[in-house]
Amino acid sequence: MKEKELLRLIQISKLYYEENKTQAEIARIMNISRPSVSNLLNKARKEGVVKIEILSYQHSNMGLSQSFCRHFNLKTCDIVATAEDLHREAAGVLVDFLDKTKVLGLGWGYNVNKMIEALPLTNNGIASHGIICPLIGTATVPHRGYHPNELATELSHKTGFQAEYLISPAFPTTEQDQELFMNTNNYQEILERWRKTDTAIITLGSFPLVPDHGTALRFGKKLTQEKAVGSLLSYFFNLQGEQIEGDDDYAIQIPLRLLARIKHVIGIAPPESNISAIISCLRTGYIRHLVITEQTAKEILSLNESNW
Repeated sequence: MKEKELLRLIQISKLYYEENKTQAEIARIMNISRPSVSNLLNKARKEGVVKIEILSYQHSNMGLSQSFCRHFNLKTCDIVATAEDLHREAAGVLVDFLDKTKVLGLGWGYNVNKMIEALPLTNNGIASHGIICPLIGTATVPHRGYHPNELATELSHKTGFQAEYLISPAFPTTEQDQELFMNTNNYQEILERWRKTDTAIITLGSFPLVPDHGTALRFGKKLTQEKAVGSLLSYFFNLQGEQIEGDDDYAIQIPLRLLARIKHVIGIAPPESNISAIISCLRTGYIRHLVITEQTAKEILSLNESNW
């Protein structure tokens, strides 16, 4: 094929497939007949200038979503095209639950922070019936994503929900310090909120973590020895989704027995989390609604095809 003819096929194909021009419009632009346009488009496909791929159902986003729901016992799974869409989609999922939420449990971390930033203003100045409650205490790291009370304040401004605060460090260093915080009126009030939480949003994290959650002091070598891969809040799990407990773990966070009772737990699966970590978190059974990128979803399903 001559270069001039190839360039003509490329031009016509771009007009038709990328710019959505009709064959009649292309005929006028190229000053040729409409049947000639049809013939040239057919030739472009035969010569490989244009390749049309029809996805099988299981490889479509709807098929991927249903596979995730079936394999991990999810209620919903939202799959987005790119990492840039992840936090916006998670914000949209959360908005869908706000009208039926009385107590919203708030996780922490970079991705929860980005989700809140992506959340549109939903209260329009009208006070809401809901309450926001942190699910874990505050870490000493400077990133605001690990200061759940600050996140609760911003989320309150956007949703109209009333923010309530957990006045406690995430990681007391001794059992006595843990008991001191757990015996405060503030903790007892938050504990009661946790019992009534009906919606929560958390990140599916990896081990090892950045920033670290004081894991050496809390767990010694247990996390490495027992092959921790996934984390929710500051709980750690092996690939089978089984919790790994530390002998000196005095973290202040929602008890897992109460997390399991929350009707709608929305999980954000960040692209930077490794595949094994996401599988680990999903196998725990705590996540009810998942937001994940298409590429990560496909990698997980491909990895597990032989086992499923």
